[in-house]
Amino acid sequence: MAATGYVDTLFNTLDATIRVPLSNAFQYAMRELSIGSAAKADNFLWFKVTGTTPAAANTEFSIVHGMDHAPTKLIPILPLDSTGWQLVPLKATRKADSKRVYLTSASTSALFLCYLE
Repeated sequence: MAATGYVDTLFNTLDATIRVPLSNAFQYAMRELSIGSAAKADNFLWFKVTGTTPAAANTEFSIVHGMDHAPTKLIPILPLDSTGWQLVPLKATRKADSKRVYLTSASTSALFLCYLE
């Protein structure tokens, strides 16, 4: 994880008329970073997808992601403001493409949420 102190040392080389507003903006942005709850994360290049694993274990399934490119990462999320969600083991069975991600899971009929980047 990046240390905000390092960025502050870079700002300290600037004139105060520039340093103070830049530092304030940076500190604000760092405090406000959020995944959020929309289809697109508030401050990250993450896109939310949900799914349910098949009733038969280790059966391939796919999820339409709606992004304009193939994602390279899947970030699992466990929502704590509602019930029924699970962190499930997911395995990529094929390389993601511009429309879908392809997965299997040993868990059956499990509701999951993740973000793709």
